[in-house]
Amino acid sequence: MMKIPSDVRDLLTRGHTVWVATTGPDGMPNVSIKASGTLLDEGHLYFADMYSRKTRANLERDPRVAVGIFDEGRGVAVQLKGTAELIEEGALFDSVTARLADLAMTLPPLKYVVKITVESVWDMAIGPPAGEAISLARTAD
Repeated sequence: MMKIPSDVRDLLTRGHTVWVATTGPDGMPNVSIKASGTLLDEGHLYFADMYSRKTRANLERDPRVAVGIFDEGRGVAVQLKGTAELIEEGALFDSVTARLADLAMTLPPLKYVVKITVESVWDMAIGPPAGEAISLARTAD
C-alpha cells in the first residue's frame, strides 16, 4: 500500500469525479467515469457503483485498476494504480448507501462499493515530471 499524496487526499475527502480503467477479457481497456471517487483512508479510495456491468465483470476477473483524477483549478493530475475489492455488504457498504440516500437526487440502489488499495501514484500534470512515479518521500506531509 502506498500513501496517497496529500493534495489528492484533499480532493477525495470531498468526493471527486474519477476515471476508472479496467481490462476486458480480450485485453481491451475499459474506462468508466465515476462521480463518487472518495477517500477512505491515506492508502485507500472507493467509489460507489450502481450501473457498470463491464467494470464489475472486469474487476471480478482481474482486480487490477487504474484511477485518473484531474482538477484543473488545483493543478492536480494523477493516476493511482492498485487492486480493487468489490464490497456488497458491511460497514463501508452501509456507510456509502446512507451517504447516497442523503443526496437530493434520485439514484438507483447501490449494487456494490469498489475499495481500491493504492499501490502506486503517477504524476500526470503538465511539465517535466509528467509520467513519473510519485515517491513515498514526496507524499510525506
